[in-house]
Amino acid sequence: MAKRFTDTNKYKKPFIRGLQGAYKVLWDYICLDCDHAGIWIVDFDVAQIYVGKEPYMKVNKLDALKFFNTGEIRIIEINDGSKWFIPSFIEFQYGFLNEQNRAHNSVIKILYKYGFYKNKGLASPLQGRKDKDKDKDKDKDKDKKEKFELFWEQYHMMTKLLKSDKSPTEKHWMKLSYDEMDKAISNIQPYYNSLRLINNKKPVKKARTYLSDKNFNDEFIEPIKKSNPQIFEIDPKFSQ
Repeated sequence: MAKRFTDTNKYKKPFIRGLQGAYKVLWDYICLDCDHAGIWIVDFDVAQIYVGKEPYMKVNKLDALKFFNTGEIRIIEINDGSKWFIPSFIEFQYGFLNEQNRAHNSVIKILYKYGFYKNKGLASPLQGRKDKDKDKDKDKDKDKKEKFELFWEQYHMMTKLLKSDKSPTEKHWMKLSYDEMDKAISNIQPYYNSLRLINNKKPVKKARTYLSDKNFNDEFIEPIKKSNPQIFEIDPKFSQ
């Protein structure tokens, strides 16, 4: 039976103290059930059995991640969420990992496998997460730039403006949220139509100004739909 260090003051800490009872037990459970490198195979069916099945002891993955990662990253998902890594486990159980220590070596190999061990003689549990975050940021930037190209073409096609100031416009674009980007694209035509209805001589803003002023959030005047002409019945006495 494996033995592990435990913090006798953990229930005095704001993080543990602030958890609901079921999630206090769950935190203890995963810190005991994880392997010696702080990696837990996610299994909430089994975890629920150990935590308890009373109505107030129900636990689930989404809430656990939300509660455990409040304030700081305490759980890192790996293998598409099938495993969790607990960075603080390494620091508390081993302190500074030493490659010359045989007991530490097996831990280092596991951490290296998942990208959490980088520099020789130095364990940086969050480095792998940071690297993954950088990759995600690159993907997001690529996605945003692809959306910008779509916006750029559609804006000038629908408004009939000449293309100009592309680089400054893109800078404004990259600051928008994904929801704002979608809205900026979908509201080009309503924005243009609204200006034409209000005043045919009112100028359409450049794409850069349209984004910086966030005109895509405006309330647009919709064209009035013409109703079908009324059909009157002719009184027979007036017919030829």
